Amino acid sequence: MNETFGRQSTKFSTRFLLLLLLFCFAAPTNAQTNPTPPPGMIFIPEGYFQMGTSSGKEDEAPLHFVYTKAFFIDKHEVSNAKYMEFVEATDHEKPEFWEDKTLNLPDHPVIGVSWHDAMAYAKWKKRRLPTEAEWEKSARGNDDRLWPWGGKFDKGFFFYFVNIFGEDDNYKKTAPINYYQSGASPFGVLNMSGNVWEWCLDWYDENFYRVSPELDPQGPPGKGTYKVLRGGSYLNSIDGVQVVRRSRNRPHIRNEIYGFRTVLPVP
Repeated sequence: MNETFGRQSTKFSTRFLLLLLLFCFAAPTNAQTNPTPPPGMIFIPEGYFQMGTSSGKEDEAPLHFVYTKAFFIDKHEVSNAKYMEFVEATDHEKPEFWEDKTLNLPDHPVIGVSWHDAMAYAKWKKRRLPTEAEWEKSARGNDDRLWPWGGKFDKGFFFYFVNIFGEDDNYKKTAPINYYQSGASPFGVLNMSGNVWEWCLDWYDENFYRVSPELDPQGPPGKGTYKVLRGGSYLNSIDGVQVVRRSRNRPHIRNEIYGFRTVLPVP
C-alpha cells in the first residue's frame, strides 16, 4: 500500500511541476501587450507547450515540452479565392482539381497544391509555412488535449466541430474555411482538425521527437524524403484528426486532401 501511495504521490508531483512550468513560461502576464495581428491572422505567444503524446503512435512519442517564439498564424486555411489572387499575380500554375466545381468554391480551402506550391504562395505573402511545432501549438494550446476544442469528442454534436469522413457534418468534401466555429483551438484558429491536411515546413522523421531540441525545433536537419502534413482531412475518422497525428508525403505531390496555411514570425 505504501508503495502504491508513493507512486501516486510521485505522479501527482510530476504533473504539478509540469503544470507549474507551463504557467510560468506560457501564460501571459497583465504587463504584456500582445502585438496586433495582420488581417486574417492570430497571435500565438512565445512559451512552452506539451507536444506529442505518450499513448499514441510511435512517431507521436514521447510527450515532451517545446518552446516556440511568438508568431502569427492564419486563422483559416488558405482559400481558393486567396490562392487565385496569387495565381493571377504571379502566373503560377493552377492547382489540381481547379475545374472541379465541388472543390473550387471561393470560400473553401485550396487543395491540389504541393509543398512547393504552398511555399511559393507563402513567399509571395512574405511569410512561410508553420513548423510542425508551431502548427501543433496553434492547434493544441498549452495542455495535452487531443482535439482543438478539448480532450473528448461528443458524437452527437460533431457537425459543430469538425469535417471528417462518414459523418453528417453537412459537407461530403471540403467545407468553408470559416465553418465549424465551435471547433476552434484555444487561440481561436479554425479547422486545425479535419477538412484538409496541411503542409508544414519540416522534413519528416518518425523518430524526431526523441531527439528534438527543446527550443523552437525546425525539424530534422538536412534534406529528407517527405514533408510533414498535419490535421487530417474530410476523409479521416475522428481519431485520424487528433492534433497529435502526423503524416507525410513527397513535397511534389498534389491531391484533393492537401492544403495549407501560413505563419509570420513576430519581429
